[in-house]
This record gives sequence, structure tokens and C-alpha cells, in this order.
Amino acid sequence: MPEVSGNQCLFFMFRSCTLMLIIVGFGNIAAGISVCMQTDNFTWYNGSYIFLGFYLVLLAIFGHTTRSALGGLTCYLGCLTGAFAGELSFTLAVIMYTNYEQLLGEEYANVVRYTMLGACVLILVAICIGWCYRSSLKDAQFYRNNDNLLNPQNEIESTGRVSIKREEIEKKYDIARHQSNEFK
Repeated sequence: MPEVSGNQCLFFMFRSCTLMLIIVGFGNIAAGISVCMQTDNFTWYNGSYIFLGFYLVLLAIFGHTTRSALGGLTCYLGCLTGAFAGELSFTLAVIMYTNYEQLLGEEYANVVRYTMLGACVLILVAICIGWCYRSSLKDAQFYRNNDNLLNPQNEIESTGRVSIKREEIEKKYDIARHQSNEFK
């Protein structure tokens, strides 16, 4: 059975978003390492943020394999929603944590906050576009699987086939057979 994919424009946008997620993941890793170096302290918070970056990179790499797999795309979007929840919780924690400026300095703290907020927006856009592509893939698979129900004129009408031996005899002796109504 041929492979079915959804809307090509949505897939291109989806693939572009997954490439951006790789960049966001590497940005998370870099931000976590940078904060560790700036504060001279490795805490569970920074380690978790670095882990979230690795998770996003791996998730985005595997996101490219979901072109025609509806179940895989659904699983990918679920995992991406979990990553969004983690990124949003880290972002809200940094925004509401008042001592963050004292640890890093006001300018650097604001840069980290706004980049984290931008990463949340990019992940949310990737989820929305991925969901739209999932919908188009679901429709394409439905139409492929139910084409004979939607377009009954495309069905090949079954004709009663006579035995091969009889056809050979008719050809050999040039006999014109009159078809009865049941074979028409």
C-alpha cells in the first residue's frame, strides 16, 4: 500500500518548527551551562534545565520521522506538550523568582527570562502546526482507506470470468460467445 502524507505546506512548516526546536534545545543546554558557570554552582534547577534541552533535541530529531505515521505523530505531540509544560514551568519560576537578578545581574537575568519565554512560544507554535498537520494526515488516510465508499464509480465491477480453458478454446476456434445477462 502506498505511503500517505498530509498537506505538504503544513509538513514543511512542521519540519521547520522541529528544526527550530533543535536550536531551542541547544539554547536550553547553553543557558543552563551558562547559568551554572555564572553562579559557580550546579543545582538541580540548572541540571533539570540542561536535561530539558537534551530532551527537546532528541524529541525534535525523532519528530522528522513522523511524516506518515499518525500514531507516532500523536505520541510526538504528546511528548512535545510535556516539554512545553516543563519549559513553561521553568520560565514562570525564573520570572517569579526575585533573587534571580542578584545571582546573575539584572541585564543577564532579563535576557535569560525573555529567551525562555521565546522558547515557550516556539514550542507552542510547533505544537499547533504539528496538530494541524496531524489533522491533514488523518484526513488523507481516511480518504485513502474509504475511497471506494466515497466514490463508488471507481470500483471495478466484477465480471463473471469463464474458465481459462474455455477462453482458449473460443480463441482457437474463433467462436463468438453470446454473453447472457448475468455476465454483462
